[in-house]
Amino acid sequence: MNDIPQISESCGVIGIFDFNNRNVFPYVYWGLVTLNHRGHQSYGFVTYDGIFHSYKNIGLVSDIDQTNLRKLSEELLGFIGIGHVRYATSGEFSKLKLIVDAQPIIVESNGISLSLAYNGNIANILNLRRILSEKGFKFEGSGDAEVLAKLLSYLLSSDKSLPKAVKHLMGLVDGAYSVVGLLSNGTLFAFRDPHGIRPLVYGISDDKHMFTIASESVALNVNKSSSQAFIKNGELIIVRDRRIEKFRLVENFEEKLCAFEYAYFSRPDSKLHNDRYVYEVRRELGRKLAKRYWHVAERVDFVVPVPQTAIEAAYGFHEVSGKPVEPLIVRHRYVKQRAFILSSEERKFLLSRKYNFLFDRFGNSKIALIDDSIVRGDTLKHIVKILRTAGVREVHVFSTFPKIIGPCFYGIDMSTFDELIGFNRSDLEIANIIGADSVNYQTIEDFVSAVGSKNLCLGCLTTKYPTKYANKIALIAKEKALKGVKLKGRISETIRNLNEDASSEKPPHKVI
Repeated sequence: MNDIPQISESCGVIGIFDFNNRNVFPYVYWGLVTLNHRGHQSYGFVTYDGIFHSYKNIGLVSDIDQTNLRKLSEELLGFIGIGHVRYATSGEFSKLKLIVDAQPIIVESNGISLSLAYNGNIANILNLRRILSEKGFKFEGSGDAEVLAKLLSYLLSSDKSLPKAVKHLMGLVDGAYSVVGLLSNGTLFAFRDPHGIRPLVYGISDDKHMFTIASESVALNVNKSSSQAFIKNGELIIVRDRRIEKFRLVENFEEKLCAFEYAYFSRPDSKLHNDRYVYEVRRELGRKLAKRYWHVAERVDFVVPVPQTAIEAAYGFHEVSGKPVEPLIVRHRYVKQRAFILSSEERKFLLSRKYNFLFDRFGNSKIALIDDSIVRGDTLKHIVKILRTAGVREVHVFSTFPKIIGPCFYGIDMSTFDELIGFNRSDLEIANIIGADSVNYQTIEDFVSAVGSKNLCLGCLTTKYPTKYANKIALIAKEKALKGVKLKGRISETIRNLNEDASSEKPPHKVI
């Protein structure tokens, strides 16, 4: 993705229950390693052997050295475990806050002790935090996982049964949440929001001894769980002793899986909610671009993907257009910094060193530059400028994802209208801004066809969101953006401060 230094996705989760009482930490660790692409800022583990054992840190799971890994394996004992990798799409970015907000969260309140980790984002987070504060809850961090955990603990103290408490929670929380959690009585649980906006897949190991649930199927594959299924939207799974129970708590909503999972975030070897691998979808997206824009495709000399997630699409484009793929832009594997947490000058410095260009192979050419999406356009602008200096005559940009015109409230850190290059601009205006000869977006119709499902969240493409509160605050923010008013910070964490009608809005459905 051309904008990945400035874009982040909320996280990845995993939960494991070993029926033979083996220590699950090694399996949770390897599961998180496979999910590390979903979160680079912090990670955490909680295991259970009668009590909770916890460890959290900032950075990459894969950066844990062998000495510390052995130490953690000895300290984090238990036959149940959950883990989390995170990008901050709620809360603050300081090092201290990243540590405090790292998940899994452990909450002890009203005789309830639980640990929780989740993937997603809560649109009505300010209202929920206010209501819980009025009931006497104190908050240590700034993220929404702590709010979600304390809300569930409060509901458990009054509703008693886990299915009743989770169903009550689903009526209060507006947003995306794929949750894994632990109760202090040795219960592993997991659930998805009523629209199933974030993925969650589960399965049993090939030896039948271990249950695993995770954000992507690759976390099950690494632990030899080939028997897999997708948790339904509005569904709760409870695992205790050797029993696995499923409860469909909310059935009157359609699944709306985040479309951006297919464009960028998920690994190409994952399956999300049907039998198609992500790489197969991306290759088909490339084919559809070449078919729809054949008149542009026939002008170019060769196809150049922006690494890494556009590579499959570039080969699909090649299959239809017949134009050769030339991987002339190489991403430096060990440049790990994320420009969205850097200053403007630091971002420019990073971008200048993130890619290596094979200048002597471009020549006086016309190229199709394939990227997975265009969010803010900063990196594409940088790449096109370099290509021009290399002597490229024409640069035609192809985006496998349709034009992004609205923010995300569900776990992708593109949180305002005015930061989006596609908002209120034509394709020609965008091409002029980034210096390209043309910009060619995937149509929504072709994207849905490539995925093979209409059950997708397309809110960032249409500004029509699956949940009510997100729609309300998006409308307020859009009106302000069209008037030239720039919001400072994420819309879901800002609207209240503007004294808008939304500030007095109760959470959807019913009140605690």
